[in-house]
Amino acid sequence: MQHQVHRWLNARRRDEDRSLLELPPVLYGEADLAGHRRSGGAIPEAPRALALISVRRHCGVVVRRASHLLAFGLANLAAPARSVAYGGQALVDGILMRGPAHIGVAIRVPDGSILTTTEPLPNGALRKRAAKLPIARGVVILVETLVLGSRWLLRSAELSSGQASVGTTSSRGDRALSAVTVVLTLVFVMALFNIIPAVTASLLLRALSIDSLLAERLLDGILQIVILIAYLSLAGRSRDIDRTYRYHGAEHRAIHALENGDRLTRADLARWPTAHPRCGTEFLVVVILVSLVAFTTLGRLDPLATVVSRIFGIPLVAGLAYEILRLLGKYRTNPIARALAAPGLAVQRITTRLPDDEMHDVAIAALTVAVEAGGESVPAGSERPAWGALQHEAATHG
Repeated sequence: MQHQVHRWLNARRRDEDRSLLELPPVLYGEADLAGHRRSGGAIPEAPRALALISVRRHCGVVVRRASHLLAFGLANLAAPARSVAYGGQALVDGILMRGPAHIGVAIRVPDGSILTTTEPLPNGALRKRAAKLPIARGVVILVETLVLGSRWLLRSAELSSGQASVGTTSSRGDRALSAVTVVLTLVFVMALFNIIPAVTASLLLRALSIDSLLAERLLDGILQIVILIAYLSLAGRSRDIDRTYRYHGAEHRAIHALENGDRLTRADLARWPTAHPRCGTEFLVVVILVSLVAFTTLGRLDPLATVVSRIFGIPLVAGLAYEILRLLGKYRTNPIARALAAPGLAVQRITTRLPDDEMHDVAIAALTVAVEAGGESVPAGSERPAWGALQHEAATHG
């Protein structure tokens, strides 16, 4: 059209005032932007037409994005997401759900019934102050998760196998065993997934006479990812771990449903994916990626210095990874956040598997008691699988 107007302007003689009265007002701005405007007066409609065309040309992208944001906002109003984030952990034939101030636990015992209990999270003055500090709160939550998770993992294993009766509580020896388990877990995770790959990469490149920090960090990252995937894949071959992975998927589905305002029912849970961006598996992947960047700033170190730096640096890295994970969860609809979360979600294909309806019932029970312990209620129409009360563990460990 612009070319046609150009030819028409060149072929036609102008009026004495050299205006563009013959040019339709809607095309005035097009001709002006193309450099065809002549000196002289303009019709009154021209400025308005030009403004409209400029908005269309230069602000079209902004308008379209605004419309997308409006649509997204309306969708959220139709299915409001909860501002309070819930997390969880798969146990042996059970699930632990963590709320802002309480945890809820549901375990399926040998007779087929579900037993539940709740307990408050630690709420000391030191924890309150640390929970308000970025990075520090990640370390606090990590330690709490390990302590609670290890204790309830051992307890669920005893209950599901029939080695402990329902009415019994954890002894002082059991609590000591949980503490030892937490320490050993930390040492094992740090050594297997961080220290060993870093030392191996350093020694291997020195043996090959390759003096490149970039090559060392790249090899370090590859080894960490390979070891993590190999460990999770081999562990999943066990029947017990496979079952735990399925409970893991049920846990994620229940949290997805609650966050999106869905009812907690078998049918509604089955609609959601088994992966979740705030998963512990996602956390491990983010820790690996953050550690590669963070420890690169230290330069090349000898093996002993590498071990020392990892031991003292991993808590800081874990706290930073927690903040990144929170950010990814908050803006998970953002394309950049989705790209950053993609590696962790891909690894969750190993650690989560399709649950059955009985596992969905356990997830519903655990999340329901966790939500209600915090004084809230689950969405109307949610199912309430029959469950009994498990001996309250909080009374035995203060």
